[in-house]
Amino acid sequence: MLETLQQKEPLSEFVDVAERNRKNQDRVAGRGERLSQDEFAAAREEWDAVQCVEPIVRSPLKENHHHHHNSPKKYIDSSHSSPAKTPSKAPPSLPPTVRVTPHTDFDEVWDYFMRQDMSHVMGSIKPTLEPRGINGLFRSLFGPKKLKAELVDERNMLFAIAQCQFDNSEPIHLQILQTVYKVLTGTKIDCPRYGSHWDVIGFQGVDPATDLRGVGLLGLVQALYLISHEPLLPLARDVFRLSHDTHSQFPLMVLSINVTRISLQTLREGYLNKECNSRGNVRHVLNQFFTAVLFHIFWIWKTESKTIKDSGFIIKDAEVYCKRNVKTVLQKLQVQLRKYSHAEEGQLV
Repeated sequence: MLETLQQKEPLSEFVDVAERNRKNQDRVAGRGERLSQDEFAAAREEWDAVQCVEPIVRSPLKENHHHHHNSPKKYIDSSHSSPAKTPSKAPPSLPPTVRVTPHTDFDEVWDYFMRQDMSHVMGSIKPTLEPRGINGLFRSLFGPKKLKAELVDERNMLFAIAQCQFDNSEPIHLQILQTVYKVLTGTKIDCPRYGSHWDVIGFQGVDPATDLRGVGLLGLVQALYLISHEPLLPLARDVFRLSHDTHSQFPLMVLSINVTRISLQTLREGYLNKECNSRGNVRHVLNQFFTAVLFHIFWIWKTESKTIKDSGFIIKDAEVYCKRNVKTVLQKLQVQLRKYSHAEEGQLV
């Protein structure tokens, strides 16, 4: 876990981008057990055929103001339409083997899981802390309020999603992954399932599924929420840019997955119950808390000029602070989102 990393130890989670690229090449060579030579060759051939399509996605309103940023060549489209609602179209000259999967969003994915039989994972979820000893008794008497009975099933579903592993045979799993990649990078066509290109959005290897340990599909689903919920796009764009900054660079998806872990643990310990009970909803509270924690880390990282060497301490401190100050971090997020909204409104005048 990232929160256990110390500066004196090798950074096993957050590593330099260039170093990740070198490791990716080694991993590609030794993936016989997970990816056959023929499969990888086919994916490479397909990607090579279309790699010349490298759009620079930018807002028409801000086109003349990006030259001074140290942002990557590709970044989130800052247009005012939600990417999840705008299906991608392949250029007519591309090979017929190229796929263009429509974007999806959190609500569509949630509806999908609600239609599934999740009994195979429900038995292994741990949605609450088991009261043990004196601490357990003290917690039951003076700890967070219990979640309302009518919200228990929704909470359990979130933990069940976190138990689901990525499955190449499930089209919606692939659709989520492709949506996250394409919205962040601005590309229109599907990228290969395996390859070092996943490094661009902050996965560590050639197979993103290997980074989802501990949080399962929920790690992808919450990243999808960030990039498909329109009010959050400016924040997602800023975080993505910072992740590619020469000084501040960090693997975005690894960070996002760790924030999902923090969010799940906060829900498990009951610190989100009061907010969930008040709103009559669990998934939206969890997603907003996820975003608030991500913003909290982003703000510290940016304003204090942090680097990859600080990552373990930042994440550990953020977990402690956000868990104990749920209402405060949610309010700070709303303040920032209003600033984004007002800034965009001013540009439309």
